Amino acid sequence: MMTLWVCRTLLHMTVLAVLLLTALSLSPLAMADSADRWQTLIEAGTAARDRDQYDDAERLFLLAGHEAERFEADDIRMVTTLNNLGLVYHAQGQYARAKSYYEQALTRWERTVGTEQANVSTVLNNLAEIYREEGNFEQAEAFYLRSMEVGERVLGSGHPELAIGYNNLASLYRQQGRLAQAEAWFHRALSMLDGAEGTATVDASLILNNLAGIYKEKGFYVYAEPLYRRALALRMERFGARHPAVAICLNNLANLYHAQGLFELADQRYHEAFAVSEAASGPDAALTGTVLGNWALLAHERGLREEAKLRYERAWVIQQKTLGRDHPMLAVLLDRYAGLLRELGRSAEARLVTSRAAAIRAR
Repeated sequence: MMTLWVCRTLLHMTVLAVLLLTALSLSPLAMADSADRWQTLIEAGTAARDRDQYDDAERLFLLAGHEAERFEADDIRMVTTLNNLGLVYHAQGQYARAKSYYEQALTRWERTVGTEQANVSTVLNNLAEIYREEGNFEQAEAFYLRSMEVGERVLGSGHPELAIGYNNLASLYRQQGRLAQAEAWFHRALSMLDGAEGTATVDASLILNNLAGIYKEKGFYVYAEPLYRRALALRMERFGARHPAVAICLNNLANLYHAQGLFELADQRYHEAFAVSEAASGPDAALTGTVLGNWALLAHERGLREEAKLRYERAWVIQQKTLGRDHPMLAVLLDRYAGLLRELGRSAEARLVTSRAAAIRAR
């Protein structure tokens, strides 16, 4: 089942990008026309990225980069632009391009303001995410730890804003199957947020979702469900009922019920997640496509083949459009769709879809 712990990455990168922009806003900036245009483009690009409109976000950030070239050579606004472009390519699975922009941002930061900056920690973390996505776990762990070391020196040990680094390292351990270590780091991340309500920008529901995912993988469903519900309550309180973060929580609950074989409950939660995602992100958003893909799998396993086929096909169109033709998540969806086609006796089509999935993985 395609769980949404991958979307954890997208969410926490959004938090880090905002942190970077907030820090930059504290520095005095010239109010020339070019500076105003740069700020407008950055804000518009960030909004487009948050809506999963990556082509628009890329175009706007590239235009912001052209404006930033008018500033002095060591102007930190260019670093912001580079990091944001990295986030856009990262979200689309274009890891080599994302890494190039992150590395440029890191080099400029270190040259301009030195290594002892919270924003250096941010870019190091984003690079660690790339190494994790590429399967270079040793390098990913080294960059996560380096990011956390910088953050602790700048912000102080135990600072609530450092919880995201603990969360991300825990997620790496989770991916490696080091579940005991992952669970411990998730708990440490949550403990750093105790008493920090209203002061920390880190979303506790993100960590709750990930810890719940650990218990789900271990089969400890009785521990996972209250964590997922707590995360959902936090997000509904913070964002309201119609928000992408709420749709993610509903999807995760649906995945939990799906894993338990509670198909009726799973179907209800997928339906709710789909409705919220359509309303909040749009019918063609990446999140909507992911929920549809999960809902298709549920219908597939229940023997509702025609429903599953329609959902798989729509999810394919959406994910190809929003994530790009070669995103790794697309290969997972296509493999499942190919399995359904074989069950429907459409072997030739199934072979074509399987070949497409294999080509994505080969890149």
